[in-house]
Amino acid sequence: MHRIVCTSAAVQLLTNGAFCAGVARFMGSAVEAIDCSGEGDLYEPLVGLRVGALFGILAVSSIGVFLPFFTYTAKLNKAYFLVRAFAGGVVLVTGFVHVLGDAIPLLSDPCLGLSTEFPWALVFTSFAAMFAFTLEWSLTQYFKHKLPSSTADSSPDELESGLDMQVLDDKQLERRRLRYVVISTTFEAGVIFHSIFIGITIGISSSADTVRSLMIALMFHQACEGLALGVTFVKAEYSVLKYCFLGLLFLVVTPVGIAIGMGVGNSYQSKSKVALGFEGAFNSLSAGILIYNGLVDLIVPTFGPEELPVQSWLQGLGLIFMFAGGAVMSLIAKWA
Repeated sequence: MHRIVCTSAAVQLLTNGAFCAGVARFMGSAVEAIDCSGEGDLYEPLVGLRVGALFGILAVSSIGVFLPFFTYTAKLNKAYFLVRAFAGGVVLVTGFVHVLGDAIPLLSDPCLGLSTEFPWALVFTSFAAMFAFTLEWSLTQYFKHKLPSSTADSSPDELESGLDMQVLDDKQLERRRLRYVVISTTFEAGVIFHSIFIGITIGISSSADTVRSLMIALMFHQACEGLALGVTFVKAEYSVLKYCFLGLLFLVVTPVGIAIGMGVGNSYQSKSKVALGFEGAFNSLSAGILIYNGLVDLIVPTFGPEELPVQSWLQGLGLIFMFAGGAVMSLIAKWA
């Protein structure tokens, strides 16, 4: 904790110390508010509540990520269009409001020792979004030898044959499938990054009310993200084994984070430089990836020419669902 020391010659002339006392009273509230010791953090185990949160999140995440596997081939295209639109709003607002909103005060905290005015969180977020684009671009280049040529690259002789047109349609489907392989890879990376730290937050929170609020918010959040992730797995046409592996990877990260938080709860100091810098940086990076995923990988493809339904009323309803997803997550952020 910082202390005020009066050492100037002018102050020393006031032998009764009145000036120093006045300065201390004037500045005391602002200075005393900066406490980097973390000694006031009293950890309560709340084992039953945290274990309940762990299994509750695990259950809803399982339903979310595996539901598309069992139902996507059914005649539910309209329903899944609305689900993807809703999930796009959820993921976008999660990145901006939940994750970036937490990162900004962490990296602006005076206890971190960095500039409190420079927007460090926004810098990390911007570069993370560019990294997500670079990763998708690199994966696309890696798969380029597997991506068939487009119809535009085909010769006129090929276009004259109906059989060749069928082959070209198959090539376009393969290009689309590989595109979703790339999308699912970057999307899962962003989800895993921030889900670990959300779990840790539940594990280290000392307030039962905070844990309950986070648990309810996370159950809804993980269910929506799981649905969006499961849809990309289906569109990437993963095998059952690969789908299950990636789905399980999504399921375990938040419970693992809760377990880590419970393990380090007694020694965790929220105001230490390591805690502030580590959590703030990773939240910022996660926010950038999620914002990119929400816009580029969910919202834009959902309302693009390949996915957009022909009915105008359904298109309008999709936009309403997108805004509804964002609004719900905004309310949850305010409440939790």
